[in-house]
Amino acid sequence: MSQHPTAQEKRVAGLLCERVDWERPELGAHSSFPRYPGDDPHQTALALIQWMRARDTPHLGYSRNFARLLRERASPGWKTEAARRWEDALAWDIFMPHHSNPFAHLGPEVVLVAATPDLCARTAQRVLECEQDWSQGYWGSTFAICQILQMLWPLEECEDASLLPVFGWLLTKSEQEWKEASAWDESTLGISGHNWWAHTLLGFWMMGAFFPELKGMARFAALADDYLEREIATLFEEDGWSKEGAPGYHQFAFLKLAHFAALSDLYGAVLSETSHARLRVIADAPWKLVLPDGDFPLFGDSARGGAYRGFSHQGKPDTHSCQIIARFAALFSLPEAKFVAAALGPQPSTLFRDCLPLHGKNLMPAWKRLSSVMPACDTALPRSGLYVMRQNWTPQADCLALVAGSVGSRVTSHKHADLLSFELYSRGRRLLVDNGYGPTLPERTDLNPRMWRGSSAAHNTTTVDGEDHVPIVAEFLFGGTASVVVDDWRSDTNYCYFSGVHEGYLRLPSPVSAVRRKLFYLRGRHWVLLDRFTSSTEAEHAYRLHFQVNAPGRLDEKSGRFFTQGEGGNLLIVPVPGADGTATLHPHPYPMPNYENPQQLCYTQRVVGHCLFTTLLIPFEGDCPPAVEVSLAEIECDNRILSPWEGTGLRYSIDGESHFYFDQHMQWNLPWKCEAFSGQGRLFHSEVLT
Repeated sequence: MSQHPTAQEKRVAGLLCERVDWERPELGAHSSFPRYPGDDPHQTALALIQWMRARDTPHLGYSRNFARLLRERASPGWKTEAARRWEDALAWDIFMPHHSNPFAHLGPEVVLVAATPDLCARTAQRVLECEQDWSQGYWGSTFAICQILQMLWPLEECEDASLLPVFGWLLTKSEQEWKEASAWDESTLGISGHNWWAHTLLGFWMMGAFFPELKGMARFAALADDYLEREIATLFEEDGWSKEGAPGYHQFAFLKLAHFAALSDLYGAVLSETSHARLRVIADAPWKLVLPDGDFPLFGDSARGGAYRGFSHQGKPDTHSCQIIARFAALFSLPEAKFVAAALGPQPSTLFRDCLPLHGKNLMPAWKRLSSVMPACDTALPRSGLYVMRQNWTPQADCLALVAGSVGSRVTSHKHADLLSFELYSRGRRLLVDNGYGPTLPERTDLNPRMWRGSSAAHNTTTVDGEDHVPIVAEFLFGGTASVVVDDWRSDTNYCYFSGVHEGYLRLPSPVSAVRRKLFYLRGRHWVLLDRFTSSTEAEHAYRLHFQVNAPGRLDEKSGRFFTQGEGGNLLIVPVPGADGTATLHPHPYPMPNYENPQQLCYTQRVVGHCLFTTLLIPFEGDCPPAVEVSLAEIECDNRILSPWEGTGLRYSIDGESHFYFDQHMQWNLPWKCEAFSGQGRLFHSEVLT
């Protein structure tokens, strides 16, 4: 910024001065202020900013001591990289990423480390250049502009004049954003709530808390703590996971609320014990879903390889899922979270020596003091409908993560029509995958690729007559609701078992009453997958079993067997004769650069009435799949032979190791017999001695 203000700088200064409540006692008592209104609003505005920065309170969250700590502990390589990233940000679109801006997106790890008078001044000039467009940008922009002020506020390198354009932007955008946000209601965001509110209103609370001298801002301080506590209860299930479903949006919403809570604590606002306990539960949920590669399942609107700058922290260091988990493990004293973060992720911080920064604090001492406790292998978050079966907590593990919740209300808008879908890892290699978010707005040439990736056929699940589990009306909007009822979940030393059912196809002209999925995992060995359809009529339906295969592979069209190829873990898929279907393998219908574009492996049965698929999923290593023999076994029960749809018996061998499996599907159970095996329980497995 120049020493001699331009007409534009004077205009922005006037905007700030007009918005100040000069009648406040603390301002009237400060005799050094030039009088306002007066001949030089620019001088008055700079004096005001200087006075506000000199206050002990309100505190904006980052101190000079914290900035010095980051600089002292930053590696030489990161200091260079941080300066390069800030330089690059100066060329970005000022309104991207969505709901943010280039400088907020840099974060304190960059800004507090790389700040120079030149970078601060050029940032201010870049903001000033966009004065005519300050009212543009998505919801959440007010919060992101407050983030810029938070980071620049304590820096000796940032002159008062460099903050003035940021204030102008904040005042202009917040006025427009509040006009819209204050009118949001159930017709906009649904009856349950949405991260839009949390992200947007946090910005207005920050304005009220940071700058009570500005007219109309003090009222927003009321958003803490009642509003914060309401959002904690509204956006998250009792087991801690986001009602929006997708891992990226869980992290997005929780990071905002945790930021809110940290600042409110700094301001002396006391959260209730209930809300503190709820925050801890939310912080304790993510590690439970972490998979062998240290990341989350790609459920709902998530992304791993998208080109969208800023989505799920892409391209930002120290924001690997396990590094975020490590920070909250230290903050909330979560010993199991520490174990998972250390076992499956990179070091808690790759940027700073002996420093783990979060919300203006160094959490490394707390991280070091925290004990590490290995959790049980399997995960169940029943309120959220998320289940994980694991071999162990190593990067080389077999693992399956399953979605079994509800979908359809507005708060679930970042979920997909993916009931009973799963992702599967073999020996740590991710092979059966979700298709994820798809192309975001800046990447699109048309909407079809995005809409397809949210459909049921884009997931490792089943469909009837090509229909989705719930109708998809538009992006982020379902035309109905459906829920999974989980009636059995067992986690034992040697095995894990899941049984769940949904009624998503009752809406068909010829209804299908129930779609049930069962999974039996013999730990470290293989899965038995059972998909059962109960038809309400004798109409013919096309029942289809979908697999999204993220690896090259070979299909034997005669047997329907398929196996993946490549280094590391592989997977053999074996449909059981008599409960299989016609196999097809097709390329991805909407491939995109930089995205996973899995092959479409499908098994289809066109039958009248009920239907059953039975499939073995067998992890293996190397180029040669195991030798497998499998057949349905006749079950004597109720003085007759059960149909496989009533009770499925399997005899199978894998590389010479023989197994017998029985699963009762009916609501009743009676004593049963199959050759040398007998019982009266609903589930049975035995390795057969030869």
